[in-house]
Amino acid sequence: QAALGALHLSLEIVGAFHDVVSYLLAFAQLGNSPNCFCALNPEPLTPDWGGTDRIGTELQEIQKMIDSLQNPLDPSEVAQLLAVHREVIFLQFDAAIRHRLWETFLSSGNVSAYQSVTDRIYHVLPSLSNSAIQSAFASQLRLPRLLDPQSCTTLMHFPWRTFLMDGGLFPVSINNTININYNMQLCLCCLRDADRRVAHGELVAMQFLMEDVLQNSYGCAVEDHADCRASLAKSKQQNLAETGHSSANWLQNSKKTSKLLLRHHDPVISCSLLRSFLILWKQLEVLKAEWGRLKLRTEDINTVPLYKEFCEQYGADILYPAMKAIVRQTGTEEGFGEPVTSTQHVLPPRGASEIEMKVYQ
Repeated sequence: QAALGALHLSLEIVGAFHDVVSYLLAFAQLGNSPNCFCALNPEPLTPDWGGTDRIGTELQEIQKMIDSLQNPLDPSEVAQLLAVHREVIFLQFDAAIRHRLWETFLSSGNVSAYQSVTDRIYHVLPSLSNSAIQSAFASQLRLPRLLDPQSCTTLMHFPWRTFLMDGGLFPVSINNTININYNMQLCLCCLRDADRRVAHGELVAMQFLMEDVLQNSYGCAVEDHADCRASLAKSKQQNLAETGHSSANWLQNSKKTSKLLLRHHDPVISCSLLRSFLILWKQLEVLKAEWGRLKLRTEDINTVPLYKEFCEQYGADILYPAMKAIVRQTGTEEGFGEPVTSTQHVLPPRGASEIEMKVYQ
């Protein structure tokens, strides 16, 4: 029983870490020219999308997260952290490509790039996120019929067979022929160099958005923690004494303190929060798209005029009332004005978090 449990945890850790490293390698290879993509003879990584430096930095961050666990030597905690972190990075990529990128292309009038991405995401992203890729050795040790290879129960009872059924063609190797790399390349393969740079910008912006979500959420939690309040108060007093009551320096110092506190926050809780936020975002986008199709009486919002009309209608009927409800709850309604024109963007209320704004919508 102990050996079975150890095998189960080992495969959970190896499987999750394999996917994380594969994603980091595939992300770095997105910076290479799509015309030079070759599985048998891959070209060296270019620094355009971070290259090997970014891979090293991300692996160091994962090590820091593991070190900040309550018990870093507990394999069950490490397995849980890596599993939820894997979900977060793939959900980030999905949200950036499926929602942010096509909106950027369509709003800027770049219809060809929009169409190129749209034609591929419905085929690529489901395969990237939840398809089971059998190992080359899976035929020798098959799962019993009717069992789902992605089920936690199946993994618990048949850890090695489940790993072979859902670990890719060669589960313990990192190479250029894996499913993750192929599908990520396919998402952007027909974009021009300028459009690929736009895609890179959206993917990087997603990382900043995740940091903002954590910062805002953890900032709320810090307010109720006595030790953290004492630390912030002490930091404020020291800063005021040194700078002569400089509010700008205090603001900068408080941001540094928040970042320091954030690093010591439970990484499993942080990753779980990000996963919940990204799933909430996906659900909202599905509802928005369906609402837009019904409102505009069209099968798809795939032209610039339709998209502009959708933005105007959604801003007036859904977004503005949602933001109004947020400021009404916080008691700052008088400082939140209505858009002057129908084409003016609805600005988010001051201090409102991304989670709040999506929940209210």
